[in-house]
Amino acid sequence: MRMLFWLFVLAALGVAAALAAQFKDGNVAIFVPPYRIDLSLNSFLLGLALLLIAVYGLARLAHKLAEFPRRVAAYRAGRELMGSVRALRAAVLALLEGRFARVERAARDAQSAPGSAALAALLAARAAHRMQEYDRRDEWLRLAAADSSVQMARLVSSAEMFTETRETERAQEAIAEMQRTGGRHIHASRIALGVSAQAQRWDEVLKGVRLLGKRRALHETSAQGYRLAAYRGRLEDRLLDADDLVAECRRIPADELRRPELAAEAARMLDAVGRGEVAAELIEASLKENWDTRLVELYGRIDAQPYRERIEAASGWLAGHGNDAALLRTLGLLCEREQLWGKALDYLSQSRMLQASGETSLAMARIAEATGDEAAARLHYREAALIFASEGRGDAEAPFEP
Repeated sequence: MRMLFWLFVLAALGVAAALAAQFKDGNVAIFVPPYRIDLSLNSFLLGLALLLIAVYGLARLAHKLAEFPRRVAAYRAGRELMGSVRALRAAVLALLEGRFARVERAARDAQSAPGSAALAALLAARAAHRMQEYDRRDEWLRLAAADSSVQMARLVSSAEMFTETRETERAQEAIAEMQRTGGRHIHASRIALGVSAQAQRWDEVLKGVRLLGKRRALHETSAQGYRLAAYRGRLEDRLLDADDLVAECRRIPADELRRPELAAEAARMLDAVGRGEVAAELIEASLKENWDTRLVELYGRIDAQPYRERIEAASGWLAGHGNDAALLRTLGLLCEREQLWGKALDYLSQSRMLQASGETSLAMARIAEATGDEAAARLHYREAALIFASEGRGDAEAPFEP
């Protein structure tokens, strides 16, 4: 439609020019001594128009010839850029597909374009990391460092990869640089949390868990795992001083300390430094909130007097857990420590009927020896050996003997 419109306009102009030419009777004389050229006005105007068109065409031709080298260079640059973009796209796809060798090949092809070279280098670094080619990974990271526009991406990627390979110092350096540049987004905080855990900076771990918890950026299961590791680490750091260990237990929030996993760890450490009475109190408090067989068994193994008070406490648990083999075994072990042979055998026999255990048979063998029943002792020792053998346990793994 547009073409038809312009054809109509040109036709109208042509008609108008033809009509106008009929009323132009003037002449134009051009003197070029010793020559004189006489032209009608219409011929002169037509010749002038053709001359102008010719001059315009020559000027356009000269301009295009002058611009030709630049246009060729721009065409080549554009072709290289398109090739680099295609290579970068291929690198991303290959990384997502897990074809890591292909990622590095595509990243090399993408190095021809400065705008995508650093990003391609980061993709190649991740691919080399997945292939455990750490020297190549570091070389790609050095190439990416030349472009400041990908600095944050480089730091986050570096910290994440260094954390996975447990290069804690390098990961800490990357995290510190990231924080100096203002990088405090959620993913970076998660990486920083993992780095703090590897570096055993337990206070930083707890602080990171609280921060991510406020942002709802850490699953509760993961948060609980980090908290447990941090509290356990703080306790282990104080194993050389019994008073310090007890004080650290007091500093841990009660609801956290009474969780079965942490309570068991803390009780073992307290028993190891001679604070069995504190360990027993901790287990009793934990069992009031969370009944756990591991804690019940540990309660019978720790060395904490007076045993009669612990027997009374454990007897009180029978009302709600009378069919718990671990509780009956614990009562038997506590009675054995107090040399209440009859009660000990009664509890151990009930436990053995509910669940066969090498520890139960071993305790019954010790009681039989103490009471002079050698035949029963041999029988129980043989039974304990068979159970331990079936469980794959050696003498080094045998339970505590009072």
